Amino acid sequence: MTRPLEDDPAIAAIDDGGPAVDPGLLVERQKFNYEVIQGYFLQNGPKPKHLTFNEVLKRSFGLIDTSEDRWTNLKSSISKLQSNAPPGVSYKLLFIARHGQGWHNFGASKYGAEAWEAHWTFITGDGVLNWGPDPELTPLGVSQARAIQKAWKREKPLGAPVSHEEMRWYVSPLTRTGQTMIESWGDLLGVPEVWEDWREIYGSHTCDKRSSKSTIRKRFPHFIIEPSLAEEDELWRADYREDDKHMQERATRALDRLFGPEGAKETYISITSHSAFLRNLLAILRHQPYPLATGEMIPVVVKATAIDSTSSFKHDSLIEENVTSIQHSSPSFSHDSSLDTHDSSTIGSHDSTIDKNDLSISIDENDSSIETHDIPLDNHDSSHKIKNTTSTFDSPNNVESDLI
Repeated sequence: MTRPLEDDPAIAAIDDGGPAVDPGLLVERQKFNYEVIQGYFLQNGPKPKHLTFNEVLKRSFGLIDTSEDRWTNLKSSISKLQSNAPPGVSYKLLFIARHGQGWHNFGASKYGAEAWEAHWTFITGDGVLNWGPDPELTPLGVSQARAIQKAWKREKPLGAPVSHEEMRWYVSPLTRTGQTMIESWGDLLGVPEVWEDWREIYGSHTCDKRSSKSTIRKRFPHFIIEPSLAEEDELWRADYREDDKHMQERATRALDRLFGPEGAKETYISITSHSAFLRNLLAILRHQPYPLATGEMIPVVVKATAIDSTSSFKHDSLIEENVTSIQHSSPSFSHDSSLDTHDSSTIGSHDSTIDKNDLSISIDENDSSIETHDIPLDNHDSSHKIKNTTSTFDSPNNVESDLI
């Protein structure tokens, strides 16, 4: 049976990330077993998603510890986990981000998810908007990414692990993720690595067809592109749509590579990707369903256990305990219980729980800590461009920007 070409639900297209539904674990483990260590960040459960991303940004990306030493405590705790881990076990903190709003997301909002999936997603635009292939960020998308940059620069003096010695950056080959990474990190950014496995669900929808390798290299000259990336997009076909199982195969391969002997030596990892793919990556990690709105970032402490080592040791019970007990038994951790308040009116089994009105993130235009960029937008209508470092778009789309 041929898979339908439309997405149901339209997770990749809609701004709020769709319903909080777990696709389930659909693939066999390959090199590692993965699990989420709860007790560090509110988003990791056990409570369902109940805070807007604006609220999360104000709370140090969702850290449960609210003390002045919160980042120092976090790094010390993860270092303890690493040093006490038996052979074959390692830990990393992944900062997993969805790109900011792209023109395809705006198009889906303009026409509605049902009409978008039935017609508009299969063409490149409507004569006014241009959303494919490989669309750029809207002004709102740039604003969403810069809100993250502002938050990092606020947290850095408090010890957030954002130095080039601590952090490593990975990004999808699509334009909207590259732009999001640049605007999310500013002058904090190291050298991002482009892996094809981080890309969005592909096939049939024009927004998910990537640019050529040469174009990516020209557009993001300081990015490292993996040698295996083909010059043209050989994966995208008009008559095919990738499914969850195949995305999980890609996510597993990427995680195994990241945690493997040739992967990142750093403990802190930034991954900028896409909603449908990240939904399946979180399923591989056995994280609770957590729809990512455009421009949203979620931190996840991940324990990886090499499969060939599981029978060769008995895990220390102290390490196996929930890290919550480690944190909350220490007087250096301050827990603001108000963050756990559950608004039952915003939680639903078929709703992302986040008010779509919150997708408009604004930050101070005069904040000198925010580094702005001329984002290259050379693969679309020349009227879709950022004119200067204040990111004023000269666009035919008549979108009122919430930019900074």
